[in-house]
Amino acid sequence: MLFTHKHRTFAHNLAVMEQSMYDKLLSLPLFQGLGQADLTRILESTHLTFETAEPETLLVEQDSLCDGIVFVMDGIVESTTQSADHTWSVVEQLPTPLAIGLESLYGSTRVYQQTCRAATTVHTLRVDKRTIAALTGYFEVFRINVLNTLSTLVARQRQQQWTPAPTSLKGRIVQFLRTRLQRPAGPKSFQVTQRTLGNYLGEDPRYVSRALHALQQQGLLHLGRGIIAVPSFENLLKETL
Repeated sequence: MLFTHKHRTFAHNLAVMEQSMYDKLLSLPLFQGLGQADLTRILESTHLTFETAEPETLLVEQDSLCDGIVFVMDGIVESTTQSADHTWSVVEQLPTPLAIGLESLYGSTRVYQQTCRAATTVHTLRVDKRTIAALTGYFEVFRINVLNTLSTLVARQRQQQWTPAPTSLKGRIVQFLRTRLQRPAGPKSFQVTQRTLGNYLGEDPRYVSRALHALQQQGLLHLGRGIIAVPSFENLLKETL
C-alpha cells in the first residue's frame, strides 16, 4: 500500500463529515472522477484534517509558506490580495467548493498568493504536500485533475496577457482590475487611491477620477475614500468591455 496507515479511521472521518459533505468532497476539482471506493481508500489510509471554521477564521495568509492545499467544501470565503508594493489590495468573495494553494504548492515561489478567511461558517479539508504527492502518484485520475487545473490557470493567464487593450480609459481601468481578480464576478472592493490607480495605468489621476465618476453615475460602482466598491463585477464588464 502506498500510504501509511493512520489511526484515524474512515468511520471516524465519516462521523466528522456528514454525507452531504462527503458528496461535496467528490465534487471538488481534484477529486472529480474518483469513485466512492477510491475516496474510501484515501480516507482509510491517509491523514486528512477536517475542520469547521466560523466566520472571520483565518484559513491561509498571503506570503506564508504553502505547505498544502485547503479545500473549502461549502459556505463563502473572503479573499484579500495585496499588491507587491503594498499600495493597494482587492477583497472578493469566492464561492465553494474551492481549492486554495494548488498554484503555489510547487515551483520557486511556494507561498500563498492571497489571505483567505471564512465569510460564513465553512467546512474545510486540509491536505499536506506529502499527501498530495502520494495521491498524484497513486491515482491517475487525481494526477490528471491536478494537471488540468494547473493548465487551465496557465492558459487563462496567457489569454489575459494577449487580450487587446480597450481604447477608452473606462475600459482600460476595468480590464486592469479584472486581471487582478481570481473570479471576475460578484461584489469586489478595491482599496486603492485614484492617484495610485493612475500611476499603474500611466494616466493623469484627474482623468482616472473622471472615468470612475462616470462609472459611478451609471450605477456600476461606488467611490469612497480610497475604496472602489463594485456590487457586480460581471455587470461592470458587460457595460465597459
